[in-house]
Amino acid sequence: MTPTALYALIQSDATAAAFFVAGNDTACALRCGVIAPAIRQRVSADRIQEASSLNGLWGTLKIAALNTSLTDPPRGAAIAFIDWVEAGRALDMDNAAVQQMAATLVTYSLATAEQIAQLSALADTPQTFTAVDVGAARQEGVSINGAT
Repeated sequence: MTPTALYALIQSDATAAAFFVAGNDTACALRCGVIAPAIRQRVSADRIQEASSLNGLWGTLKIAALNTSLTDPPRGAAIAFIDWVEAGRALDMDNAAVQQMAATLVTYSLATAEQIAQLSALADTPQTFTAVDVGAARQEGVSINGAT
């Protein structure tokens, strides 16, 4: 996040702004980490496999992928998911093709919307800030407000 964007974030929250005005940059940085929107990132294959194993999806998809009498779709979507993860590739949960694959799995009852939502939530990465970041935002605020 740029110093300008961080300054705007601080000004948008009464608690962060109070810490900022008081000069408590560490507390302000911690508060900003709570209120800042998460950054969406690709999810490692290990995390996808762990989460889908724990929520029951992995086993269902393995069975579907091995079932040669299952039609395509959904068997192809199950195979694609398993192959992708077993190859160690990260998944971009916001990619249209990944979302289509997930929709196919849900449509054919190989996955629930809740299971897919759990995997999608893995892409949310909290933003972190330091007192130095808040100091840079403070300088930006001085610049924006024309003070010296």
